[in-house]
Amino acid sequence: MAKTRSMTKNQNHDHVASSSTRKRIASCDKSDGAPWSDLDHHLLFLVMMQLGVIDFVAFSGVCKSWRSLALDNWKIFMASRPPMLLWISDRSYKKECYLEDFEGRKFKTILPRSAGRICVGITCGYLILFGWKTKDFRLVNPITRHELHFPCFPYNARTNLKEVRGILVFSPLVSGWAFVMLHRFTYQVWFSIAGTGAWNHVSSTFPFFDLVAFKGKIYTLNVGCRLCEMRLNPEPKLTLLQTKDFPKVVMLCPEFVSLDENLCVMYRGLGGSYKVYKLDFEEMKWMSSENTLGECAFFINDLKYSAVIKPELWVDHESQYMRYAYFHDTIDKSRKGGCQLWYFPCDCMNVNL
Repeated sequence: MAKTRSMTKNQNHDHVASSSTRKRIASCDKSDGAPWSDLDHHLLFLVMMQLGVIDFVAFSGVCKSWRSLALDNWKIFMASRPPMLLWISDRSYKKECYLEDFEGRKFKTILPRSAGRICVGITCGYLILFGWKTKDFRLVNPITRHELHFPCFPYNARTNLKEVRGILVFSPLVSGWAFVMLHRFTYQVWFSIAGTGAWNHVSSTFPFFDLVAFKGKIYTLNVGCRLCEMRLNPEPKLTLLQTKDFPKVVMLCPEFVSLDENLCVMYRGLGGSYKVYKLDFEEMKWMSSENTLGECAFFINDLKYSAVIKPELWVDHESQYMRYAYFHDTIDKSRKGGCQLWYFPCDCMNVNL
């Protein structure tokens, strides 16, 4: 059994480094040698790229110089790390959270202000926690513990929380975060700008399946394989896009995924196999990705937040890829009293370290 390590509860992430590490830095600063903050950044980069996700966050809090290096290479580092298995307890008064990496190391944290909440999804590295009684949403990053709060939701989302889909996007026009969500098979997409304390929505004549933020734009997938673009500003608007060549087959659990920086739709066929189609934006035509899927790993979440990833992007990808089967479903079925899902470091963006 891998040893479980507790993550820091300190909200000031400039002080993530342990006291022992700080003592070593202080003693180095007082010696005749150069301080750790002056170490060559090329060497530090090589060391940093060998760290795990949790250690990377600690690395970024050692000093200003190391923090700058970590922030400058945030996307490169996160893209090189495979998904982590995440488990959250269902205790109403204390939400324990475990993250397990490919090496089998487990990291434990307690999600702040999570009493009476249930996890309904994940977006940009944030867990989406819904208040069962308060009907509000609190987004929490389990690694950095950064939080975003969105007010009481006007629609009755408690009818089937497994059908809730939400994404976090940054709106340049208001210079703030927006939480966009829908309830599958309904006709509205709702959104709330952080700090406004209000919800707004747009409607469609076709029920929704899914939504995604892709290259600065928001897209929705509607019944009948209809693709729409959603704009929040200056006026909320939903525009139907004309696409062609999407297969007319029975699709189970269709959802958006990204593959090689392409917008894709993944669905499960009647035989249980997964199919992926990508959109050619120049011709607005859907194309099969079957020829490229042999090099990919599928991480399937029960909460319908899945991913298709090429393991060649990971550090030491060959040994890590061989550890798992080709299709990855939520594992460890023996663990009771909580929910499990895949946590994707590569999806983290603009996290407040």
